[in-house]
Order: sequence, then structure tokens, then C-alpha cells
Amino acid sequence: MKRRESLKVLGSIPFLSFGGINFVEAKQIERSRQAFAASPKNIILVLADGMGVAQWQAGAIGNGGSLNVGRMTHTGLMTTNPLDNFCGDAPSHCTALACGINSHKGAVGVDKDDKPVKNIIEMAKESGIATGIVSSNTLVEGSNVPFIGHSKNRMMTEEITAKYVETGVDVFIGAGESFFTNSVKGFGPPTGAGNPGAGAPNGAGQGRPQGQGAPGGGPGAGGPGTSGPQMAFEPRTDKRDLLGELKQKGYQILHSWEEIKQVKSGKVAGFTDKVQIPNLENGRDPGMYPDEVSVALNLLSQNPKGFFLMTSSMFVDRASHNSKTDLLIKEVINLDLAIGRALDFADKHDDTLVLVAGSPEASGMSLVGGDILNRKVEAKWAMPGMANHSGIMVPYFAYGAGAEQFGGTILNTDLFKIMKTLLKL
Repeated sequence: MKRRESLKVLGSIPFLSFGGINFVEAKQIERSRQAFAASPKNIILVLADGMGVAQWQAGAIGNGGSLNVGRMTHTGLMTTNPLDNFCGDAPSHCTALACGINSHKGAVGVDKDDKPVKNIIEMAKESGIATGIVSSNTLVEGSNVPFIGHSKNRMMTEEITAKYVETGVDVFIGAGESFFTNSVKGFGPPTGAGNPGAGAPNGAGQGRPQGQGAPGGGPGAGGPGTSGPQMAFEPRTDKRDLLGELKQKGYQILHSWEEIKQVKSGKVAGFTDKVQIPNLENGRDPGMYPDEVSVALNLLSQNPKGFFLMTSSMFVDRASHNSKTDLLIKEVINLDLAIGRALDFADKHDDTLVLVAGSPEASGMSLVGGDILNRKVEAKWAMPGMANHSGIMVPYFAYGAGAEQFGGTILNTDLFKIMKTLLKL
């Protein structure tokens, strides 16, 4: 694999240095030269759902030309294409990242014949490495589930949530408690659902304004409110009490963000909402997701054998699918705050590797105009709509221990292989 140092790469990648936007400041260059361990004990993988070059560039312009991701020293592009389609989706792409195989569109931790393939979290658990999953929205998002489940598609939420118990991931934080306690039937229309959590038990979805429902692609959105079918929750067909099982396994079952942010140690099943979290436009606390990452890092770093943390944000993806430029920029900046938390952790722990990887680009976004000085961009989408992803390569970034192993153009399966090698799994 071709390896590149930061100063060679940054000037050649257009979304990092262009037209008055310069990510590299003197203090960032100095930080990128600090000594790190040759290989990591800890890996933090941040999944930037739906983010191609245009989404990153729009966020940078909207943030005045700098993002935390610009601190990362190695970068490149990766493929996102599944076996059976040029344009992929988050489950199949993240199956490649989690399991190291290329599979069919929609696959969740299974091969082309729908046979389960061991994922990196399962491998890490076998080696005594602590593991964690943090989601900006639900724990059953398409980017998350290949790191925990093995199913034909992401709609098999009953089967997927059971894997959180069976795999024994040490810390998981995100919305969607009702997916653990119930089965879900029915999803919203392609442009986003109306009243969130309709039909959800125990007050699920309450306390948020309307218009933050689930897209046609699955649970968890933040799209505009429209009329159409709603999620309906029913008793689990397997009759399992997953929360009871987790409690028996020693987990702290936490039912709100207020409870989660107080925890200091131990195994955690932390639910930030019964169903899902709204986007920034509809009232999400911009500090919550970065703080969730910090909480997980504090908990996982207590394991002397190290940890693997996968964290994802799907809100940029949804904003791009809905052709909402201003919201997209806000969501990129919010994701970048969480990336900053991961990088700050690595600066204090020289045996930590931080990776940021995109998933299939959302709806073919291109930037056709703008005003850099006034932080404005004009965007168009070639294939708008919730289910549509382009087949272009997407950026990835690396920083910290072992970052020199990354750089240039790679297959998405290569990311898994390098992580596995670095963790000696």
C-alpha cells in the first residue's frame, strides 16, 4: 500500500486545501509530528454516513475553513461498491469495514450466501479487548449493525438487537430502546416520516416536535414530516427480555442521556431515547453526541488490554438525502466535534489510532457555486431521495499509532484487514 505523510497529502486533496480554505495551521502541523506508538492498543473508528468529498467540503466552508478532521495526518479514498450493484448502501459497505468481505447490497455481517462472518468486535472480544458502539441516533442504524449483527438486511431488528446481548459488547450508547423490548413493523415514506414514534410503547418518541420520523430505508431519521405509514411496535416474537438478560450479565441499564453521562465505570447499555433522536434543526442538543463519545472513551480506556470503539453519525446522510444544504453543514460540523474528542484522546494516549471513514455518498451531491468568505455553498443532487446513494469513492482519514499504514486508494475491505493486523487479532 502506498503511504503518504500529511504534508504531502494535504496539498493534493482538494477538500482539504482549496480556494481560501486551508485546514493546516502551524499548531496542527506540530501536533501531527508528535511521536506515537508503532502500533495501536486502542482503535477509534468514526463512521461518517453518506459523506463524500462534497459533504466534507461544504462543512469546511460553513465552518470558516477549518475542521478537526484536518488534523488527521493520513488520508485517501476507498471504494463503497457491493457485489451485486454499483451503488451500495451503509449495511453492505460497513459489512466490508467490520468483517472484511464484499457482500450483496443490504447485507449485515453476512457473505453473498447470507452466511454469518465474524466481525472485528467479536474478534476483539475473544482477545480480551474492550469494545464499544456509540450512535448519534439509533443503535440499529445501517452503519452500526454490521459491527454487531448477522442478518440478510437491517430490517431484522429483533435478531440484530439480540446480538448486543450475545456478543457482549462492553459499552453501547444510542437511541432505540423500543427496538430491544419489541418488534417493529412498518417504516416511513422515502422522504421521512411524520409523527415520530407513532405506535411506540411506554411513551416512545414523546417530548420531540413532529417531523422527525424514520425514512423509508429504516428506523432513525430526522427528515421532514410528511404523511405516510408509521413505525408500529409489537411484542417480540422470540419472547426474550433483552434488558433483563443484559442486567443479569452485569450491565447498567440506563434509560436517558442524563443517566448515561453520570456513569463512571462498568458495562453500559445506555439508551438516549425510546425510539430516535431528532436532527439539529428539530432540537437535538449539539453537545450530546460528542459527549457520548467522551463517556465511552472514559469507560473503555479502563481496560488495560485496550479497546475498539466504533461510533457513527447518520445525520449528514439524512440531510443530504433531503437536499438540505444548511442542515447538512450544521451536521458535518457537529460530527466533526465528536472527531475532535477522539483526536484529543489520541493526543493524550500515544497508543491510540483514530480512523474516520465515509459510507456510500448520499444522493450524488455536487457543489455548483458559493461564497467561501461568507461561508455559503450552493449544492445540487443528482439522485435525491432517502434510498439513493452514488457509487463514488469516499474519503477516509487516519491519525495516531499506526496511521502510516493508511493512505492512498484502497478497497473498503482493506480497512478491516489493516485494523485486524494492527490489533493482532
